[in-house]
Amino acid sequence: MPAHTITIEQSAQAPRKVLFELLTDHQNLGRFFDGSYHLIRSGKPKPNGIGAIRRVSAGPFTFDEKIIDYKENEHLHYRIISGGPVVEHGGWIQVHSLNADTSNIQYRISFSPKIKGTGWLIKFLLEKSIRKALANLAQHGESKWKC
Repeated sequence: MPAHTITIEQSAQAPRKVLFELLTDHQNLGRFFDGSYHLIRSGKPKPNGIGAIRRVSAGPFTFDEKIIDYKENEHLHYRIISGGPVVEHGGWIQVHSLNADTSNIQYRISFSPKIKGTGWLIKFLLEKSIRKALANLAQHGESKWKC
């Protein structure tokens, strides 16, 4: 059972469709999140959907994440299938409409560290990185929507 959980919410003045497209554009997630992202296997029904595998290189770590649940413009669920400093890692991203022009992103991660005693540090670094990424993504989504 995962030992650590992070839950972060970010609102944006943009429709959920705009934010969801940005969050599921695996090839370009490096615009917001630390590291580089590459789609190494396409999913269904869309290339970024169920079964898609993205390779993430962040700092000294390279790991593969597989999309295991996907509902367009609503949610995405992934898990790390190889590499990284964690085990039992799952990520859930949901995008909710608050009204026609405002949406809320909820991002939750659960994990256990591979090395006992490092979970607090991994949690601290992940939370800091994800908060920054979601703020940047929201700002980008707002700019894209206003154009």
